Amino acid sequence: MKTGDPSAPSAAIRACTILSRRFWRMFLGSVALLLVLPMGANANTAIFDDLFGVSFPSAESGWICGRWGVMYHTADGGKTWAPQDTGTDVTLLNAFFVDPQKGWAVGDTGTILHTANGGKTWKKQECPVPSFYLMDVFFISSTTGWIVTERTHILYTDNGGETWQIQFHDQDYILKSVSFSDPLNGWAVGEYGYTYHTRDGGVHWTHEAGYFRQNWETGDIEAGNYLFSVIAEDAEKAWAAGIDGYVTRTLDGGQTWGKVDTGAPRTQLFSVVSDRSGAIVIAGKETVLVSMDNGNTWTPPAFEPPNKYGWIYRIARRGTSGFIAIGGGGMIYLSDGNNPSSTWHRVTNFRQGAK
Repeated sequence: MKTGDPSAPSAAIRACTILSRRFWRMFLGSVALLLVLPMGANANTAIFDDLFGVSFPSAESGWICGRWGVMYHTADGGKTWAPQDTGTDVTLLNAFFVDPQKGWAVGDTGTILHTANGGKTWKKQECPVPSFYLMDVFFISSTTGWIVTERTHILYTDNGGETWQIQFHDQDYILKSVSFSDPLNGWAVGEYGYTYHTRDGGVHWTHEAGYFRQNWETGDIEAGNYLFSVIAEDAEKAWAAGIDGYVTRTLDGGQTWGKVDTGAPRTQLFSVVSDRSGAIVIAGKETVLVSMDNGNTWTPPAFEPPNKYGWIYRIARRGTSGFIAIGGGGMIYLSDGNNPSSTWHRVTNFRQGAK
C-alpha cells in the first residue's frame, strides 16, 4: 500500500491496530503457556508469528525475526526463546550476527536495524533506498556487509552500517539472497534466476545466470526459475534453490550452473544451507531434503512431531552444533546434533499449517 492510497488507514486506526495485535499476541502466548506447560516446567515464549530470518553466531546464542517486527533471542542453543523489542512493526526478513553482541536485521520499507549489545536495544540505520523492501543481509566481519533488495540493488557498508551505499544495480528485478564465502567471493540471486557474482568484494558484480524475455515468434514470456536462497561454500562452489523444486549449483566459480536432481516435488524451496563439509539441506513448503555427500544422494529427515502442511522459510547452522529450521506460524525445529539427516525436534508450539 503506497503513501497517498485512499484505501490506506489513518494513523490513528493503524496505531490502534498495532496495539491490538500486540495485545492478542501477548494474550494468546500466555494462554498457550498455561495449556502446554506442565506444572514446574521452564517457561518458554509461545511464538505464533510467521518467522523469516535466523542467525546463530555461536552454538548457544541465536536470533529469529519475522512478521510485525518480532525478534526473539535464545541463550541455550534454541531450546527456549525470549522476545526483544525492535521498535518497529514492519516485517523483518532476515538477521545476521557476527558475534553474540553485534547484529543487523532488515525488512520492509528500507528498514535496517542494528544492535551492539545482543539485542537489548536496536537502532535504525539510514537506508539509501528507503522505500525498497530489503530481502537479505550478510556480513563477513563487524564492519563489512551487504544487503540485497528490489530493482537488483545491492547495498554495501564498510563501517558497520554507519553509512550504506548502493554498490550495484541492474535491471528491475528482485534479489532475494546474498552469501559470501570470504571477504572477496560472493553471490546474489533472485527473481527469474538472476544470479550475480563478485570476486573482489563487490567492486564488480557479474551477471552469470537468469533471464526474462519475450519470444517474438509466439509472444510468450520466457524466464528463468525464481531463486529464493543461495549459499557460498567457497570461492568456486555455491548452491541456490527456488521455485518448482529447482536446485542448482556451480563448481567452477560461476562459469557454469547446473541443475541438481534432488527428487524434490514441484514446490517452493525457500532455503539452502551447507556445513561446508558435505552436508546440504534444502527446505520449503512441506519439504525438507538432506544430502550428506555433497548432493549425490538426498533423503528426507524425520520431524517430531511431524511438520504437516507447514512451510519452512529458512534453515541455518547453529554455530557448530547443528541446524535450525523456522517458518510459518512460529515453527521452530532443531536438528539432533550435527547430522541434519537425523531426527529434528520441535521446540515451540505454533499454528500448524499457518499460511
